[in-house]
Amino acid sequence: MTAVAQLEPGRTDAAAAPLRADLQVASVASGLLLLLDAHRLTGRLPLEIPVQVGRLRHAVKLAIQAHASSRSSPASPAQAEVDASAALRAWIAAQPWAQPGPQGWVYLLCFRDPATGEHRPLQGQGCRGQYAGHYWGWTQDLVRRISQHRNPTWTGAGRLVQVALAAGLSFELAWLEYPATRGRERRLKNQGSAYRRCPLCRGTGGPLDPAAAVAAVQHTLGGRP
Repeated sequence: MTAVAQLEPGRTDAAAAPLRADLQVASVASGLLLLLDAHRLTGRLPLEIPVQVGRLRHAVKLAIQAHASSRSSPASPAQAEVDASAALRAWIAAQPWAQPGPQGWVYLLCFRDPATGEHRPLQGQGCRGQYAGHYWGWTQDLVRRISQHRNPTWTGAGRLVQVALAAGLSFELAWLEYPATRGRERRLKNQGSAYRRCPLCRGTGGPLDPAAAVAAVQHTLGGRP
């Protein structure tokens, strides 16, 4: 049974045809987004495709908002019994891709030359010519996560940083955003060119102290996070 069939039982009037068509498009689009997220495909696609996926997500949400705002006249008994727009909003809100997820920190590390302090990208020796000047990450415990990155024996997530340290590089915490979800981190990665957001590379700021950043947020939020 499709989502539209569940949402609109008994709706056969001609006036409801445009609504059914819009709901069908939104339902199919939502299913596509769900599959992309379930198989973690978005981050592996060429850059222009994730951009269009993001626009599709936004268009689906705008379609739901438009249906809600268009119902300005008093609802008839039949409309009150089956409010398709409200049902579709509830259905989309329950999809995994629409969930906000846990809140944490999105952070950007800038690889540096420890001798000069200048920006120095990691240049690999493999056939693919690995080249990375920055590292995007997400965490709920910023101080602990940065400490893990600085530990040369750390074997968990963040392998790129360990490779950079092994190559003789260092790093600085260059940029932070809180509160943010893992989805926000993925979107920033998909945009490419971390240089555009790096205050160290652009000369608009200095290295950040994770403990000071956490303390500032805790002060602002009255003891949280």
